[in-house]
Amino acid sequence: MRTVLLITRREFLARVRGRAFVVSTAVILLILVGYSLFVSSIDPGGDSGTSTIAVAPETEAITPSLRLAADDQGRIVRVLPVADAAAGRALVATGDADAALSGPPTRPRVDVDRSLGSGTGSVVTVATTLLAQQQLLPDPAAGDAAVAAAEPVVVAARPDDPAQGLRIGLGAFGAFLLFFSIQTYGAMVAQGVVEEKASRVVELVLATVRPWQLLLGKVLGLGAVGLLQLVVLTGAGLAVAGTAGLLVAGAGITGTLVSVLVWYLLGFTLYATVYAALGSLVSRQEDTQSVLTPVSIVVLIGFIAGFNLVLSAPTSTALTVLSLIPPWTPLVMPARIALGGVPVWQVALAFVLTAAFTALVLWLGGRIYARSVLRTGARVSWREALTGR
Repeated sequence: MRTVLLITRREFLARVRGRAFVVSTAVILLILVGYSLFVSSIDPGGDSGTSTIAVAPETEAITPSLRLAADDQGRIVRVLPVADAAAGRALVATGDADAALSGPPTRPRVDVDRSLGSGTGSVVTVATTLLAQQQLLPDPAAGDAAVAAAEPVVVAARPDDPAQGLRIGLGAFGAFLLFFSIQTYGAMVAQGVVEEKASRVVELVLATVRPWQLLLGKVLGLGAVGLLQLVVLTGAGLAVAGTAGLLVAGAGITGTLVSVLVWYLLGFTLYATVYAALGSLVSRQEDTQSVLTPVSIVVLIGFIAGFNLVLSAPTSTALTVLSLIPPWTPLVMPARIALGGVPVWQVALAFVLTAAFTALVLWLGGRIYARSVLRTGARVSWREALTGR
């Protein structure tokens, strides 16, 4: 094991001291800062500028004030008269109305699906205030108190989770970091194998160590580099998010960080072993990309599909299925865990499947590496790598 640790230390120090590590970390930090500032500038309650509001008969008096408030704010408001409050809530449930008003027009009940958008909310609030002022205009003394009480009561059928946005952001960012680390440092493993093979350094090294020790040392060394970068970027990301006011209590940050770490270790071990085995099939850097492309495409497909589903359909069946397929689980499952609500049995099943698949890859990858790394010249075929002939 000491030999493996020596190889791990050599790989780690060689990469950490390199310019590529510093530059890539700095670039991602800049992207992270820009992304956080962009997210903090977005109004989560914003909408398109058009509101559809259902109004019950007892609240009909507010309609002129709604139109006036909308005109003052440059918005478009569609008022839908309904038979009763229940009919208005039904329109909200089906998405045909943004809000349903019922009850006293100066203090109406506002039924919404998840939350009252800032635009629609502003129109309703101003409208109730205007109506209260008009109704109490003859009695200015009583007007101030009445106007102050003219505030709509918002009732959400499915209240928003204040930490949901942060969870989605953490999940998406974790998926990106894992994808970047696997692609970058996995490719470095393959390039290092090809360099040593082309220069015949590997022949000298393997005179004193076994092939599996060299392979394991490379995977651990570059995995430690990726993990270091992951920790640095995550720490910086949390600091930036805290400064921008994006952190929300109860967002499950600790659980997310632990899951990202666990799945990173599994995912990197899986893909780095594959990359090392594929790198041992060729003897020239020019041929490296051709053998890595199929695996890179698999990783890219999982990342793009998972990233888009996390942002657009975080509770979809497609995301659930994707997170249980071993080659893609390390990229997708941390994001699902960050979102919350993942059954324990699914996490356990994903871990068992990925661990078993990783063990298979380690065995197969070690076999290919041991039989191919000393063969120079023409590209080693899969048959030769697997059978040794």
